[in-house]
Amino acid sequence: MSIVSDHPLTSRIIAELKLAQSKLARVLSPGSQLFPAVRALMRMEQRLDRPLRLAICGEHNSGKSSLANLLGGIESLPTAAISNTRIPTLLYYAPEPEIWAVRDVAGQQVRARADRNTLPQTVFRLEVGLPSLRLRAMQILDFPGRAGPGHVDLAWHAVDAALWCTVSTQAWKESERLAWNELPERLRSCGLLIATHADLLANPWDREKLLTRLHRECDAMFRDIVMVSTIDASGADTLDSALASLISSARDRRASSALRAIGRITHRTLSQMQEP
Repeated sequence: MSIVSDHPLTSRIIAELKLAQSKLARVLSPGSQLFPAVRALMRMEQRLDRPLRLAICGEHNSGKSSLANLLGGIESLPTAAISNTRIPTLLYYAPEPEIWAVRDVAGQQVRARADRNTLPQTVFRLEVGLPSLRLRAMQILDFPGRAGPGHVDLAWHAVDAALWCTVSTQAWKESERLAWNELPERLRSCGLLIATHADLLANPWDREKLLTRLHRECDAMFRDIVMVSTIDASGADTLDSALASLISSARDRRASSALRAIGRITHRTLSQMQEP
């Protein structure tokens, strides 16, 4: 079953993209000045035909990797090579575990083992394939700790939505607010704030006070706010519900964005075809 079959608009766009590419490829030679339109449509199809990519962001030791394990439905990430949290790590579905080191933005890959000594000197991103069914619906991008704004450019990683981790015992510091506001507005508009390590607040009253404060300070900045313990997974049901709503909204937005981009490509291509 296609990973996008449960989103009718995306499925329809992909089908129309395949048809358009087929028709253009038959009438255009690879050397034609219009052939880049075929490649642009192909890239659009590939982007739509993969699971949504969720970025997990936050400051150092804010529970990002534990949240990635919880969302991915895995016990723990493979150790050694990918334990270096200075490198963005993408989790995706694969029938058998595998690790790839992406050298650069262009996507050049080399196979890696769970041994950081085997990694190339320069690594843009690690990509880890795992046989977790939850990763069929979403890819998870675990980012390095952000102590301040501008540390990672999410645009290079084709991120569709963002989750911000904040530790419950010291939640939502000024440095976090500044870093979050540096993210693109399209990500912030549908982001989730995840208060991690909620188990450290043993008193339910303390948890209620924290949630009240976070809603007061952050409601306008996030789509939803969730408290979760990444140790015993308490709060996981609430997180799943918020995540399902986020994914539905992000799918709609991604499909609408694709339609606008296809319209621009079509307009430009038709204009070039009409030039003498």
